[in-house]
Amino acid sequence: MPSSKTLQQAIANITIWRKGEQRAPHKPLLLLHVLSHYQHGHSRMFDYASEVRDELHSLLERFGPQRAQYRPDMPFWRLKGDGFWELRNAEQCSTEGSRQPPSKELETYHVAGGFDEEHFALLSKNKRLINTLAHQILQAHFPESIQEEIADEMGFDIQQIRKERDPLFRQQVLRAYNYECAICGFNMRHDNTSVALEAAHIKWKQHGGPCEIPNGLALCAIHHKAFDKGSIGLDEHMRVQISPAVNGGGIVGKLFWDFDGKQIGLPQGKDCYPKEGFVEWHRREVFRR
Repeated sequence: MPSSKTLQQAIANITIWRKGEQRAPHKPLLLLHVLSHYQHGHSRMFDYASEVRDELHSLLERFGPQRAQYRPDMPFWRLKGDGFWELRNAEQCSTEGSRQPPSKELETYHVAGGFDEEHFALLSKNKRLINTLAHQILQAHFPESIQEEIADEMGFDIQQIRKERDPLFRQQVLRAYNYECAICGFNMRHDNTSVALEAAHIKWKQHGGPCEIPNGLALCAIHHKAFDKGSIGLDEHMRVQISPAVNGGGIVGKLFWDFDGKQIGLPQGKDCYPKEGFVEWHRREVFRR
């Protein structure tokens, strides 16, 4: 019988598709989708066509990098190689070697997937483990602002999300930017304490972004969340880019569109400027064009 520890390790070791520095949150989002339903009593297996395809496609659109097409079938099929995922009716699909079948076959043959019986039994006996695994996945693949959004949407206990912030990083970044939001100049203080001003990572920690000033921006809470969400990006000249997906009236125009095309406030020392490699990663992997 597998243990909680071995399942946590197996999920930590899932094979993630790699090509350069591209993000590929397909398996993490599929696992979060499944765990969310398990905690509400869903049976072990999920039919791909009716319970995974559209739901995972939506998650990839909203929380994955922008792509010409999204492939929810890929993690559903390939997760079977990670030691705890099982497929039903997969033998009817046409495969050669490691090649996966066309997504249409997953629908035609009613292929279903889920945790194997032993690991599902473990989750059924220990509901707290579901939240533990969800938090592990969130912390490994998404920044805190997005962790909370996904956890809230899927019904995980966001109270347990640990704030693993580097206090020195925040201190250094805010000081470099003179304790002002680099986009809007927000600089509220309560006595001598900055309020709602945060140090944002340009390239996410979860993807190798260092806790160094050239990988940081001082941003107000609103622009930090929008930056992590891909609503805001920077061009190669450090000018603000607003995603065409941003919409809303009144204050939204003042907080976002009024800054479109304007250069951000930069530190005094050029050695503290955002590093173009980090900015380019964010523009490619996070910003929604």
